[in-house]
Amino acid sequence: MDYTCAPAIAVVEVTAPAIRELPELTGLRGLAAIWVLLFHAWAVCGEPSLGGYGLAAPFALGWAGVDVFFVLSAFLLGMPFAAWRLGLAPRPALPRYFARRVLRIFPAYYAQLGILLALAAAFGIGRMLDLHDFLAHLGLWLLIGEHPVMPLNGVWFTLPIEFAFYLVLPLLAVLLAPRRWQWLLLACVLLAFAYRWQAYFGVAAAPIPVRVNVIERFPGRIDQFVVGMVASYFYIAWRGHGMPARWSADCLLWLGLLIFAALCAAIYGVRATYWDGHPLLFCWHLLASLALACVLLGCALGSRAGGWLFGNRGVRYLGEISFGVYLWHFPILIWIEPMFASITSPGTRLALVVPVLTGLTVAAAHLSYVLIERPFLRIGRPRQAHPSLVSELPAAPSQPT
Repeated sequence: MDYTCAPAIAVVEVTAPAIRELPELTGLRGLAAIWVLLFHAWAVCGEPSLGGYGLAAPFALGWAGVDVFFVLSAFLLGMPFAAWRLGLAPRPALPRYFARRVLRIFPAYYAQLGILLALAAAFGIGRMLDLHDFLAHLGLWLLIGEHPVMPLNGVWFTLPIEFAFYLVLPLLAVLLAPRRWQWLLLACVLLAFAYRWQAYFGVAAAPIPVRVNVIERFPGRIDQFVVGMVASYFYIAWRGHGMPARWSADCLLWLGLLIFAALCAAIYGVRATYWDGHPLLFCWHLLASLALACVLLGCALGSRAGGWLFGNRGVRYLGEISFGVYLWHFPILIWIEPMFASITSPGTRLALVVPVLTGLTVAAAHLSYVLIERPFLRIGRPRQAHPSLVSELPAAPSQPT
């Protein structure tokens, strides 16, 4: 399977009456970004078996980091809308919300687009774009329609999916309310299943990359985003009526992790037939999202284990720069891989590529975050208790205490 990392980092919650950091969710995003990096390194190095016995599974399943990104983005961005629908806060300001979404993606994306085109023009690295493809890249109209434009950077595949969710979130949030959220979830689950079913039979005879591009478009992933939104609804509702005991948060976390691990094992076992219409093709993302929702709720509700696993300083740092990791790891991988081409053993090549790739990617991502992302995301934002962190969430005024 060929997936790419989804954009956006979200590191604080917005609820009535306060704003506070959720470090565990920041760290979880950082680990997901590295997981996707490891998957692409494994694939480019020839998909080594690493001795068999399933040892390659953690690398081969790194595409599932995309599922983490989608559910996590919906969870965090859905919180202010859930607070509004529950009567705990005013409606988020939509002009500011959309401005924040544009500032989250486009400055760093356009900067990388400019750098890649400059390298192609000056040194012949990569490829140039004709006018049609250039305009499509400017508008993120990638891999859409009957004549899809191939992205200059393959990992941009998920950007249109993520941005499509940003556009429809305010509409979906209207149904994120008591006695309505069930219908929202059911409708989107049915929509995703129907789309994936119809899309699969439309491209069943096509090469696997074509099947991936068609089946994995936004309508086929909308259920994941809505699962994240519903999880945020429950989180805000629980906060409004008193937080559950911490042992409940730990149970939610471990339940989610165990189910997610079992689902990963299941899909690894059918990887040879997955794109040939295996039943998991139509429901795995939904099931994984439900498991991930438990993980997110456990972390947000204060699980001690969540703090140990995802709240430490190292993974939080990776979470802060995770959009840069998403943007830069794949081009850097393509640039450095020829340096190791003389190594015949795929496993040895992977062992040498990963540390070099990780170091260069983290350096590039740090520069992207400090020089581009953080300055743009601070536009119009009030000063925060953690100045190094920048909120992903739409601003929503809090009710007075």
